[in-house]
Amino acid sequence: MCYAIPGQLIEIRENGGGVVDYFGEKRNILLDLSDAAVGDYVYAQGGILVRKISTEEALEILSLWKDKFFELKKMDERLSHFSESDLPANTLQILQKVNLKKPLSRQDMLALLKLEDPRELKVLYELANHIRHREHDNASCIHGIIEFSNHCRENCHYCGIRSDRVVKRYRMSVDEIIEVAQHAVDEYGFKALVLQSGEDPWYDEKKLVKIVSTLRAMGILVFLSIGMRDKELYQKLYQAGARAALLRFETSNEDIFRQLRPGASLHERLTLIKQLKSMGYIIATGFIAGLPDETPEDIVNNILLTQSLGPDMYSFGPLIPAIDTPLAAQSKLSIDAMLKIIALTRFVDPDSNILVTTALETLDASAKKIALLAGANSMMINVTPMEYRVFYQIYDNRADRNQTVKVGIQSALDLLYSLGRAPTDIGVVEATLTS
Repeated sequence: MCYAIPGQLIEIRENGGGVVDYFGEKRNILLDLSDAAVGDYVYAQGGILVRKISTEEALEILSLWKDKFFELKKMDERLSHFSESDLPANTLQILQKVNLKKPLSRQDMLALLKLEDPRELKVLYELANHIRHREHDNASCIHGIIEFSNHCRENCHYCGIRSDRVVKRYRMSVDEIIEVAQHAVDEYGFKALVLQSGEDPWYDEKKLVKIVSTLRAMGILVFLSIGMRDKELYQKLYQAGARAALLRFETSNEDIFRQLRPGASLHERLTLIKQLKSMGYIIATGFIAGLPDETPEDIVNNILLTQSLGPDMYSFGPLIPAIDTPLAAQSKLSIDAMLKIIALTRFVDPDSNILVTTALETLDASAKKIALLAGANSMMINVTPMEYRVFYQIYDNRADRNQTVKVGIQSALDLLYSLGRAPTDIGVVEATLTS
């Protein structure tokens, strides 16, 4: 993981990798620019070099950031301590295994998922936060997301933009997408953007290649979230400059998958995720929690399946079914149910990046903060124009539906700074944005 501040490239390796120095802290990166040289100041995202920056500009930024950098580290260290006092022996034994970096059994995982005592949950979350700090220090990812189309050929039973649902549809033009991305980069300083849509084949190879190549030329990490498209298309988009892909498998339970995604194949979805990783994509994947007939064993299987796919980022959120869908009456999970999943994922895959999804924020107004204190370390800010955002309602009452980009950035930075975290995408000094 890489900070949102420039670092100096101090080593280039024969395997295409390199090492960047941030105030004496060394981070490994993949060199994705052919003209990078030792001594250059660079920006990196998701472990990939995305842009060079002049020495003069870099030193100016670093002079402003230096004191803040170490101040935040100290704060995060204070907030990441935990206490094992007053725990039942069986819970203490499992958590000690975690702290000693010993693997958990399925029985251990199930036992932690079933915890309900507030004292035990408090320690569970504190330990997950401690491990997050141990593995990632105080770095927290923030990516921007552009939801460029709500057309979708799929008919998933829980989704507000399913093909059978009557909603106002929109598609942003290629030029609109590029314009919004350019504004996000130039005006707000984003260095990673997620391009998300329903499964919309109107965006063919020609359109998507133009979008991706233009965005990559802006010096950012281009992150795709466009669903089940042909392997060959994803290969073309990788060649055009896309370097990350978000594709959830939704559930490891094939029976549940068939019920909720008519005509879709779990095997084909998993195959594509593996193919994307083989192509070189940074992979984000995961599942929906709280599906009908789901059991704690399914949750454990979901976490373990995600881990087996070798993702760079875990993306899972609670089921929030949209009205006028087959699952509209399905009850929602509690916030603690989701926090336990986040903590357990941190235990199972300590070095992972774990996303606080918008669905989780929709479930609870304080979710972003408490999730970041329970093992999560990543979030997204919606930069979709407001004229379109209101129609990208994959579930109802989305947390970010009325939030301007400036307010979203300001609140994210305020939250991260209050927790001692350093953003790895936006913001290098105290934010001065206004709504």
